[in-house]
Amino acid sequence: MATYKEIHGINIQYRDSDATAVEGDVWYNASTGLLKMHQSSGSWAAGGTLNTNERAMSAGFGLQTAAICVGGITSPGGVTDVVEQYNGSAWSEVGDINTARGTFAGGGGTSSSSVVAGGSPNLAICESWNDSTWTEVANLTTGRQAAASCGTSNTAALIASGNPNLAIAELWNGASWSEVADLSTARSHCAGAGTTTAMLVITGYNPKTVNVELYNGTAWSEQANVNTARYNLGGGGTSTSAVIFGGNTPSIVNSTEQYDGSSWTEVANLATAGNDFGTGDSGDSGELAIAISGSPPSGGGTRGTEEWTVAASAETIAFD
Repeated sequence: MATYKEIHGINIQYRDSDATAVEGDVWYNASTGLLKMHQSSGSWAAGGTLNTNERAMSAGFGLQTAAICVGGITSPGGVTDVVEQYNGSAWSEVGDINTARGTFAGGGGTSSSSVVAGGSPNLAICESWNDSTWTEVANLTTGRQAAASCGTSNTAALIASGNPNLAIAELWNGASWSEVADLSTARSHCAGAGTTTAMLVITGYNPKTVNVELYNGTAWSEQANVNTARYNLGGGGTSTSAVIFGGNTPSIVNSTEQYDGSSWTEVANLATAGNDFGTGDSGDSGELAIAISGSPPSGGGTRGTEEWTVAASAETIAFD
């Protein structure tokens, strides 16, 4: 049973250490005689630079320690088939995709097992990656670009929305795409986070919106709005712990918002404002994410990689 100490008329829990604290806890450390509070703060830090850095609107997903960047639009206006993998410190080129393209509908998976779909101009082409080669697989039922997506491997992905402002969602099972329930609000150029049975579609263009929807494996439902309407943004995480960054408002911005499953909070900005990031779910939670490539306000796909990390700490509270 927990033990409490009265401090200034408030009952505060006694603990022997700080080890079991979680976000928001306030306690009295009986060993040190200090009143403590658990809090966290996030920040962006520079990551490795892509070898083919002049690109935007690529397909990008994975973790800070294992990510992939596929294709994209190159400056001035071409497309590339180059694919690079990230190991947490450096990018290296791997097997090229079969069809060079940019403005992907998205895809999902990991740096070693993934699927990419669609692209400009509203393509239906899809390719699967097995950490060695890309193989063309079944097409999307509806060709599209600039959608939200998520996935866990080259056999499980979900794509929703897309240009021209679609509500259609499609599920990939490793062999074929099948339509599932439509979004409530059609849109494009949005962000995705989560899994095929728990996916967030975040903001987007129709025109710009603050709307967020959650898919539970059967249907979509509206969730808490973001603070700043935007499109062409990046994002990643889970349906209960997500982060979004950058995009157009319509100005290109560096603002970041973090989601805890119930509300969005404005947190530390990107070092460099950007939009048109690698399309896909880039991060394993709202506390660890990666912003891949994208375009800075000056134009051209010349942003470097940035990594988002939330560090937790037990802070001492001064009291008289």
